[in-house]
Amino acid sequence: MQTIIVHSFPAWDTPYVKSTLELITRMAATHRVIFLDYPYTWKDYFKNPHAPKNRLLNGEGRRIQTEFGEVEVYNSAPVVPTQWINQPAVFDVLMKLNAHIIKRTIDQILDTVNPSTTRVINAFNPIFGWYTRNYWKGIPITYYAYDDLSSTPWAGKWGKSYEIKFLGQAEKVIVSSEGLRKKFDPYHPQVSCVKNGVNLRFFKSDIIQKTSKKLGYLGAFDDRIDLGLLEKVALEYPDYIIEILGPVKLAVNLPSNVIFLGSCPQEQIQEIVQNWTVCLIPFRKTPFTQAIYPLKINEYLALGKPVVSTDFSDLSDFKGLVRISKDPEDFVKGIHREKRADNRIKRSKRIDFASQNSWEARAQEFLQALAS
Repeated sequence: MQTIIVHSFPAWDTPYVKSTLELITRMAATHRVIFLDYPYTWKDYFKNPHAPKNRLLNGEGRRIQTEFGEVEVYNSAPVVPTQWINQPAVFDVLMKLNAHIIKRTIDQILDTVNPSTTRVINAFNPIFGWYTRNYWKGIPITYYAYDDLSSTPWAGKWGKSYEIKFLGQAEKVIVSSEGLRKKFDPYHPQVSCVKNGVNLRFFKSDIIQKTSKKLGYLGAFDDRIDLGLLEKVALEYPDYIIEILGPVKLAVNLPSNVIFLGSCPQEQIQEIVQNWTVCLIPFRKTPFTQAIYPLKINEYLALGKPVVSTDFSDLSDFKGLVRISKDPEDFVKGIHREKRADNRIKRSKRIDFASQNSWEARAQEFLQALAS
């Protein structure tokens, strides 16, 4: 059995859907999977409610049984926060210190594996990937990118330059969207695209739908959202409730028919979304969103729901299934058209399409890209 070590930026213990975890838990059905968790800082230790504090201090791994197989999760000791640093020399010194802290956990992991049958996946963690590159004892490393790192506020200062440097150390690159493939093609000769999937256990629909006078958006309410567009929708549909289901990261003043439900467990999402007449993706078009393959799009379709989206990214995969609008007026009209045109045949096509994009299928694509 081959071993896959995931050197991760996404954390194991945070309560939201992460493509990295969805993929590797499926891989655990056929591979030994070892997860080197997010490098929590001392600031995280004291302020992050999800930080596994005891494990950060005792350094013990844990074996977690998922529905697909076992994943071994390791946490390094807390590292020094570095994103506040502006001086390259100071950043370099502290990152070398942080890499040395993580090396203890890397050595602990490597003592349990056969390097000749092991692969490392660096999941969106190129800065630590660069500084720990010599600690993996020659094991091939694949870089997995699911967002445009240079456009993220938390990594914009250092992320872009170290990502490019780290690409030179990676044997392969796997990305989650065509936008990211175009970004990385000039920097690496072997870039594969494995798009996001859907958990069909939690998103499974009957063709017969129950709806009410509700529209909805599933996902984080953050700076990707076109607030002007959402306000226009709320004003154009005053007799509809617009539900926002997900963590709220912006303070906004929107019409009273926009309701924020907050986050909920994945297994409860279907019950809420099934009541939406039309599902929305009101994203702004930015360098960050152009690199996105949104998780929510297959989740909407798996429930058979009509979807109206802005043209924020390359959504050609969904032609004929999702109404893609070119401007706010088109978006508002699109909601009305999707409401009127929805029928059993269209719902069936959406569900059939999404069923081909399960995380199980995506994990197999990922493994094929690793092996190619």
